[in-house]
Amino acid sequence: MEKEAVRQLKCEITTCTRCRLSLTRTNAVPGEGPVHSELFFIGEAPGRNEDLTGRPFVGRAGTVLENLLATIGLQRDMVFITSIVKCRPPENRVPGKDEIAACEGYLQKQMDLTAPSILVPMGRLASELVFSHFGLPNIPIGHIHGQLVNPGPYHRDLSIFPVYHPAAVTHNPPIKGIIFEDFRVLGTIIEEKGLKFGHEKRVK
Repeated sequence: MEKEAVRQLKCEITTCTRCRLSLTRTNAVPGEGPVHSELFFIGEAPGRNEDLTGRPFVGRAGTVLENLLATIGLQRDMVFITSIVKCRPPENRVPGKDEIAACEGYLQKQMDLTAPSILVPMGRLASELVFSHFGLPNIPIGHIHGQLVNPGPYHRDLSIFPVYHPAAVTHNPPIKGIIFEDFRVLGTIIEEKGLKFGHEKRVK
């Protein structure tokens, strides 16, 4: 049933026409990873390479993310990776509020099906959406990155760990040291929580 639910959700996303981004996309990008994943990474939106392939984080930012994961002993197929919007905004512009709202239900369903232990919103927009979703005050990514946040008493088995977006490394080199340190902290948290990772039940 789980796999069927995931397949159905993917079909809904890839055929979605809820917002204007469906008019200009090549492919929707639902996300990919294990059906159950301890880590759930959330980016902003697909870029050109993602739009062409239908896969998340396959460009330069994806290479950075893979390198970051490697520093804590993980590969990308051990975690779930998606974005707050599933279609590329034209010219890689910032997604509009209505576009984000149109996709939020999909993100919620993905989180429900994946049942992660830690949400890792990457960048300002993803962090703002996740914090808003759980009724948390909006804190600038520069103040909250690399810190473990409890989303509230009704989500005791879930934590939030915001980080800068991997793409920031490509145009703001000083961020590199910060984000690598944040992932070092994330690795320590994973060890302390005793989280387990594998390659089984991967969803593409």
